[in-house]
Amino acid sequence: MIRHRHAALILLPLLLAGCATGPDYQRPDLALPEAWRGGPATSESLADLAYADFYRDPVLVALITTALTNSPDVRAAAARIEQAAAALRAQRADYWPAVNGTANYTRARKGNLPPVPGVEGDQFDVFGVLSYEVDVWGRIRRLNEAARAQYLATAEARRTVEIGLVAGVASAYFNLRALDSQLAIARATLASRRDMLELTQIKFDDGNGIVSELDVAQAQTQVAAAQSAMANLQRAIAATENALNWLLGGYPGDIPRGLDIVQQWQPEDVPAGLPADLLLRRPDVCAAEQKLIAANANIGVARAAYFPALSLTGALGLQSDDLADLFDTGLAKAWTFSPNLAAPIFNAGKIRAGVRVAAAQRQEALANYEKAVQTAFREVADALTGQEYLRQQLAADEETLRAETRRLDLAWARYEGGVASYSDVLDAQRYQFSAELTAVQTRNELLQSLVQLYKALGGGWGSSAASPTQAKGNP
Repeated sequence: MIRHRHAALILLPLLLAGCATGPDYQRPDLALPEAWRGGPATSESLADLAYADFYRDPVLVALITTALTNSPDVRAAAARIEQAAAALRAQRADYWPAVNGTANYTRARKGNLPPVPGVEGDQFDVFGVLSYEVDVWGRIRRLNEAARAQYLATAEARRTVEIGLVAGVASAYFNLRALDSQLAIARATLASRRDMLELTQIKFDDGNGIVSELDVAQAQTQVAAAQSAMANLQRAIAATENALNWLLGGYPGDIPRGLDIVQQWQPEDVPAGLPADLLLRRPDVCAAEQKLIAANANIGVARAAYFPALSLTGALGLQSDDLADLFDTGLAKAWTFSPNLAAPIFNAGKIRAGVRVAAAQRQEALANYEKAVQTAFREVADALTGQEYLRQQLAADEETLRAETRRLDLAWARYEGGVASYSDVLDAQRYQFSAELTAVQTRNELLQSLVQLYKALGGGWGSSAASPTQAKGNP
């Protein structure tokens, strides 16, 4: 009968351990839009493509791979994952009993206590001690739930770093190729203007009055302006190369080149996928949700402090007043079993305050999650809108360039025929040069918009494999 009572005493808390205090997590209903602003919802998404398939320039792909390997930011993010994984493993250890070994020697004199007052003696103890907290109210489970969510949030944070790094390298590379193209235009313009200056100087030196000294001065101004533009572009190229090397985890130096700016791949359509999928694709959104899950679990941890905590402690070992007899198991064998129940009685509102803190932290995490979702939708909408209107702008700029090139040809022919003034030729040169640079810049902005769309959709993580949150992996 006594044995049955002991068994019931042990099994009762184990049966009660099926419950857990605090609310179970449910994803908030954010009433997401059913379609994108700036584009339709589609079954496919650009984010399904790995960066090696999305960026078709082999040099750019190699640079991205180098950055993902060497970047200190990626290595730091990986180290934070290791920290979170270790913290989760440490928290999981609370599911299991702890076993410790102790060895003690005590020499003491008793006071005026029976059976032999004032006796002195030695005591030798060697024990194995097992201690275990019975998770009656789910406190340990909630702690593990929070630790796992923090681990997944850290894993998603690394993915955010990687996606941002991929976009940063691609953006800097496209800027570099645009500057290269503009520098080539500036060089060709400088060569043309030098030829024009030389021709103008020859005509002025002939002294027949066809060309004035003012025309020579204007031609010199045009040459100097082209030289200034070249120097400015060369400075920008060097700065962009330095920035790109920094993203690669290296030191300032030259950057290899691949396809020209006009050869970079541009998809005919830009499928954005389904709006609801953005919650699973964007690592920053996934990380914000995991932090919300952790905050939600911490409410249960705080509420569990209202209830009694049950712990079991057992010890088995040897005890003797003589070291020579300590390992005589027949005489020295000793054991203890001690269930302990501790319940709060008065703590001046400390537990209630802890629950309020946890609830407020959950509200903060919820607000951050909602903000992350709204930011994600705004960035996708901005990129989709940019794609639509920048394509129109590029078409208009290229038409302007064709018109300005034709204008320059006509102005030069009219000048050669003595119909137009030299100022007409100079104006046509300036506008044609500006139109060339503008067309390149708009093409670069279109590529930058594509980079931002790919990033906003959660693309750039190396492959279309599931995110850490979706994979539900354990460290």
